[in-house]
Amino acid sequence: MMSKVITGNEAVALGVKLSRVKVTGIYPITPQTYIIEELSEMKAKGELEAEIVRVESEHSAMAATFGAAVSGVRAYTATASQGLLYMHEMIWWVAGSRMPIVMTVGTRAVGAPWNIWNEHTDFMTERDSGWLMAFASTPQEAMDLTIQAFKITEDERVFLPMMVGMDGFILSHTKTRVYVPSQEEVDEFLPLRKQPYVLDPEDPVSMGNLFQPIDYMKFRESIHLAQINSKRVIEEIGKEYEKKINVLGNYSSLNESYKLDDADYAIVTMGAWSLDAMQAIDELRNEGLKVGLYRIRYVRPWDEEDIRKKLSNKDKVLVFDRSISFGRGGHLYLELKSTLPDIPIKGVISGLGGVSVGKDEMKFLIKKFAESNQVNEWFYPSEVEKVELRDPRHIK
Repeated sequence: MMSKVITGNEAVALGVKLSRVKVTGIYPITPQTYIIEELSEMKAKGELEAEIVRVESEHSAMAATFGAAVSGVRAYTATASQGLLYMHEMIWWVAGSRMPIVMTVGTRAVGAPWNIWNEHTDFMTERDSGWLMAFASTPQEAMDLTIQAFKITEDERVFLPMMVGMDGFILSHTKTRVYVPSQEEVDEFLPLRKQPYVLDPEDPVSMGNLFQPIDYMKFRESIHLAQINSKRVIEEIGKEYEKKINVLGNYSSLNESYKLDDADYAIVTMGAWSLDAMQAIDELRNEGLKVGLYRIRYVRPWDEEDIRKKLSNKDKVLVFDRSISFGRGGHLYLELKSTLPDIPIKGVISGLGGVSVGKDEMKFLIKKFAESNQVNEWFYPSEVEKVELRDPRHIK
């Protein structure tokens, strides 16, 4: 294992190379373009033994990756924002066909209006598609989760695709220290294996054909059960990864806690601003406020048991969302509310479209919540003026 100062995009590209991916369908879109550029450069230098298929759209990128996967090779792609939405049809085909594909989503706001900065709405729109969904909080975790994803998806108890999200620009373009395992370490952890369900001219089968209603419903149930079974698989593979590769990591559980055991108040986050939340918690603890963090790492599968175990005894829970289900609230808030219906839970939406929310803003919100249980559902940091809507089609 070696230490490198690299971006999240570079870390993911290294994880893909170390996983010995054989085919990747690529199409550029900010902020993940750097991943596929890195893979292309590795290919040009002879460092990556893979076919890189340049296509005309994100829909075709997933279609090409899907085609590779059904032939039995390890396949990967990446996208963001509008590109993820353009892939939407093929995303459902991949999950419905139970193909072990891995994809990175460099999260970014969805238009209109046009915006290239970070939020989580694009990622969260796919939570009902059947894919496993993990979200990194650091470049290190983005790489680690990518390597683990290939082993998770190829496990015979799962056979579902997996997407790994990371915050656009905040993680994708920011350099930090990342511990990169050797090829030998990854090969031992992630050996190449023969896929059991592939298209073979010598043994023809049909995939995705027309099903009778009762069989279609049974197949949908099988995806649901695979999601549930994946919880144990994720924990097992996470423990193995800790033992064989990253002894500093904590991957033996789906989600992660920080100073939560003795906390009176809990906050829930996902992604890069979780580290801002940890800093805020440290400072608030010094001020006498006993607050802790529950960080969502896996949106699917959703770990109801652990959430109930860790949060059901808290006086109050505040959920930070960087995504929105219009007319309902933040996605994580809605998930937490359904999991803990009897716990006082408040949700706050912020950070959309790249609005900056850091340690100080989080401290302000947490203190206000602890003191009065009152927070506005939409939070605008002091340096950002709330726009006044005069007409639904125009913003002043």
